Amino acid sequence: MSPADAGATTPSPGFSDRVAALLTGALVGFLRLVPERVALGLGAAIGRSYARLRGPRIADAMANLRIAFPDWSDAERRRVLIDSFGNLGRSIAEFARLGLQSPATLRERVRVEGFEHLDAARKSTPTGGVVILTGHFGSWELLAAAMTAREVPVAIVHRSRDNALLDALVGRLRRASGAELFARGSAARQALAGLKAGRVLAMPYDQNCRRNEGVFVPFFGRLACTRDGPPRIAMRTGAPVVPVFIHREADGLHHVARFEPPIELVQEGGDRTAAVTENASRMTRPIEAAIRRAPDHWIWTHKRWRTQPEGETSPY
Repeated sequence: MSPADAGATTPSPGFSDRVAALLTGALVGFLRLVPERVALGLGAAIGRSYARLRGPRIADAMANLRIAFPDWSDAERRRVLIDSFGNLGRSIAEFARLGLQSPATLRERVRVEGFEHLDAARKSTPTGGVVILTGHFGSWELLAAAMTAREVPVAIVHRSRDNALLDALVGRLRRASGAELFARGSAARQALAGLKAGRVLAMPYDQNCRRNEGVFVPFFGRLACTRDGPPRIAMRTGAPVVPVFIHREADGLHHVARFEPPIELVQEGGDRTAAVTENASRMTRPIEAAIRRAPDHWIWTHKRWRTQPEGETSPY
């Protein structure tokens, strides 16, 4: 603890934080208690109902779908949005139940394709450190559990929540998968150490960031502010960047995780900023491609284009 930290106090959670954490904890407990198919079915029903009733953030989601699929009708966009919330509801139920399945069950539940790409990438580095590129796509929290069930040493780079009680609950569930957690604020130092120690860093790379934290790269034909930390870490360490996305199968219970070949990154050359921007663009393309293949698997409510270049107006 630094001297500055020694004199600091952590604010006590407010009433609304306590209520949110209490209600979430109760929901998690219920989803862990009932049979799995009941939990997943309930999650899907709640998610679809939320989308149909047009709750908060649905307008933002429709704005995103108009950007991504300008040729679709609003009816097509609503259909995908309802399906995406059904998938999100199932995924939340699966997240709540992390730690209840044995490694053998997880290996059976999540089939893997292209694992040879990850295996070859790990063998190509002195320590086995690799960056796993993914997004808030499918049951992404289950993906880490499925990897640890295959004895892959996963560390998740995540953003801490403002509600400390809720953040602690989410952290406990994530650790139940066997993964380490690196908070985004200190992730650069931890990521470098993790790669040196042979960790496989799982980095969701599909969210907006502030202008001073990222670069603008095309995403569905519109510039999106994208964090520059992951490409900088990959460039500095030489760690391969392997995309992977988890898809829910037709029965709603099983999944397939598809690993893709490592992304070919450009070297720094004489212009580091240009190289970082180009690599951020190359790391964004597989995410867009995955969403185009299965648009009902992505979380459309995030304001991905909130930060705009100077002079551009927000779509929200």
